[in-house]
Amino acid sequence: MFIRLRWLVVIVCSYLLLYSQELTQSSSLATAFILLYILSNVGLQMVNERLFESSYFYAPIVLFDTLCVTASLMVSEQIGTDFYLTYFLILLLCAILQDFYGAITVAVLLSLVYGYLLFNTAERYDASVFLRLPFLFVVSLFYAYFAQIVRAETLRRKEAEERQLSTQHQAEMERLKSEFLANTAHELRTPLTAVMGYGDLLADGGFGPLTPEQKDAMAKLMETTRTLVSLVQDIHDYARLEKGKSNLIVAQDRLSTLLNQVQEEIAPLERSRPYRVQYEIEEKLPLIETDWKKLKTILRHLLGNAVKFTDRGGVKLSVRVNSSSEVSFTVADTGIGIPEDQIPLIFEEFRQLDGSNTRRYGGTGIGLAICKGLIDLLGGRIEVESTAGKGSIFTVILPARVMPEKLPYGLSHPTPHLSTS
Repeated sequence: MFIRLRWLVVIVCSYLLLYSQELTQSSSLATAFILLYILSNVGLQMVNERLFESSYFYAPIVLFDTLCVTASLMVSEQIGTDFYLTYFLILLLCAILQDFYGAITVAVLLSLVYGYLLFNTAERYDASVFLRLPFLFVVSLFYAYFAQIVRAETLRRKEAEERQLSTQHQAEMERLKSEFLANTAHELRTPLTAVMGYGDLLADGGFGPLTPEQKDAMAKLMETTRTLVSLVQDIHDYARLEKGKSNLIVAQDRLSTLLNQVQEEIAPLERSRPYRVQYEIEEKLPLIETDWKKLKTILRHLLGNAVKFTDRGGVKLSVRVNSSSEVSFTVADTGIGIPEDQIPLIFEEFRQLDGSNTRRYGGTGIGLAICKGLIDLLGGRIEVESTAGKGSIFTVILPARVMPEKLPYGLSHPTPHLSTS
């Protein structure tokens, strides 16, 4: 577009020079200038198009063309002061408006006014008069286009700066959110630990025997407190993962110890269900070298979700050795399942299939996000199979030996391996 408009300027300047009154005295000089001007535009057609995306490339060319056009007008000696005023007024308006169609509209109106005044006031005029009106229009096209390029580039820079500021602001808000969550979780854990301690003393009769009604009330109180402690722990884990401060503590041990701990933590959740979680453990499991606390957190979340969303049927944890370097943990349930279009979303933070205030199942929606972050931290992967109304199968595959120096750091959310049955 720029080069096509410049051809019009080249043609206009060439005509002005060839039509000059001094043509007889310097015809060779004018011809040489015209030839160089034409060759400059031919050369621009060979320039990389990416250069035309910047006003820094246009500016010297436009300045050169302005000098050429002005010089051509002066050499032709056919133009009066009123025309020069109109010409520079158009240049000024193009620079002020920086809008292609607006500048063209104003230039056309000025040209018409100039033409009207010219033809109504001049007693005699030569043939060059008929070049003046199209000359003004060509000039307005050329400079309005350049002004619009400058405006577009200015807007792009402004938008880029705003995006950068927005990104920085968002990063700062994420940092403040993580710090708030971590600090809140830390402040809540201390009083909750005290409540749990005194609750255990009361339940064990440390302050005197309890009546059956009191024991029942204490059992409900302790169950609610454990739920709250679990929620605070989830917030703490999530905050540490998001901030990239969840370090690995790798040790070698047998899975039987971990699975006994998981059974004890899941047992309170089973009391309200007509089934018990089944544990199917492959015999002669090898020693595993991993972060046991994080592995327990992963299994606790997956089994807790399975029990929570399964009213009838059953939940099963299966542990298998896939190879000498991998161990798989599969949690299968016969619960409500997950719709196929929702499966890619379940590992997002605070994502719940039913986020309404009247939802049947509680929770914050960060359990699976924590699982995914911890699994990534341990160098593993998670696979999901689910059918709405029939149940879900979550399979965690971890290396039998964790190598901390080769693992990602922090909370990430790559798309899990998905399949539906």
